[in-house]
Amino acid sequence: MDNLQLQNPEANNDDISEDEESQTTMKRTSLLHVSPSKRHCKETGFHKSTRLCLDAIRDAVLHHRWEEAAQYLQVYTETLEDTTASKQSVACEIIWRLGTEVLKHHPHKDVEQFTAFYERMKNTGVKNYAKVCLEHAFHLLLHGHIQKAKQQLSVAMSWRYGKQSAKQSLELKLIHAYCGFMDYLIWSSKRSSVSDADDCVNSHELHNYFRQASVTLQELIKHPGVWDPFVWGCIDMFEFYNAEEEVLQILQNYANNKDYPSNPNAHVYLYKHQKRHKASIDELLSTLKGLHSLVPSHELMLDYCTLLIQSEVPKNLQYALSVALNLLEYSSWKTDMDAWTCLLEVLECLKHKGYKTLIIEEMEGRKELWMKMHFKAFHNRKDSKEDAALVQVKVKAGKLLGIYSRHYKYVYKLKEKNLVQKTRKGEKEKSRKKT
Repeated sequence: MDNLQLQNPEANNDDISEDEESQTTMKRTSLLHVSPSKRHCKETGFHKSTRLCLDAIRDAVLHHRWEEAAQYLQVYTETLEDTTASKQSVACEIIWRLGTEVLKHHPHKDVEQFTAFYERMKNTGVKNYAKVCLEHAFHLLLHGHIQKAKQQLSVAMSWRYGKQSAKQSLELKLIHAYCGFMDYLIWSSKRSSVSDADDCVNSHELHNYFRQASVTLQELIKHPGVWDPFVWGCIDMFEFYNAEEEVLQILQNYANNKDYPSNPNAHVYLYKHQKRHKASIDELLSTLKGLHSLVPSHELMLDYCTLLIQSEVPKNLQYALSVALNLLEYSSWKTDMDAWTCLLEVLECLKHKGYKTLIIEEMEGRKELWMKMHFKAFHNRKDSKEDAALVQVKVKAGKLLGIYSRHYKYVYKLKEKNLVQKTRKGEKEKSRKKT
């Protein structure tokens, strides 16, 4: 460890005062979430060596020298011998976090090395036991070892350390949830391995995993929170066994319960389920209205506009216009052909039904914005080069919106003229061939 001191040029710089060196140390270690020592405490040779070693690890990691970082990390584990409890706790956290990152990118990594490392971390930092088990389970899961991952979580479930705190209780709750999710993954893998659908339904082993997973996941999603993967797993199992009432009840509670945090995915799951099962337009509109209040730029807003038009209610038609206009005011939708076509469809429907006043009312405060956002000369040149069909749709929509743009009108007329000329030329060539 003392040899590391010779490799760092800062160690032999006599011009740097002790106070300045202490301040530099504080800045460096703070990047790795190390609590800086008090300035008046004198740094021992052991602590200085470990600090320099940590600097070397950090430099190797930043420059992706993973093998070098692994060698330094092996030396840095000597900090676990520190008798100071606070420093030992910090060292455990650093070794765990940095070690995981180094092993993840090491060119000669394997599952056995990860397992050995995680086992050491579990026994070293007992307060992090549950979190290390959970991370180990994720690693095994990524490599397809579902049964081993479930075993890791089962071991973590029985772990206790001292008086159970609120933090430990939360960690155990999360581990219990992932135990249920692992049961779902095992159920899903076994379902796909059974070729006959009837055998799959009647399989006793498969049903046991379904029962274990469904009980755990249902208990979890009763509590307010964002539980997307767990809800999705629960729905997948219930739909397989044709439990449609349970599916609808879970999805409606997940999307509409005010105690739960706002979650656009909950409304998306409910809408897709309703659409698959031929729900009424009113039910679909109600679900998409909730999604619109959270994410007005969501791609399902195109479906929302279509359903509002199909309802043929004047109020809904005006709302469809508002939804379509709002969508095109997001930069990601500015040149989207589907969004402009949707707007044109809404405008033509309003015109056909004689609701032009609704268009005027909706555009009263938007006209200036839309001229600058969609109908400037720059937009004309860009759209003409990238998508000629979009120019035609924008001209038609602009006309119905009461927006005049000489740039777009000129391009539109020019393209119409060219189209007529091409048509006439084609007709002449056909007549010549006949003669």
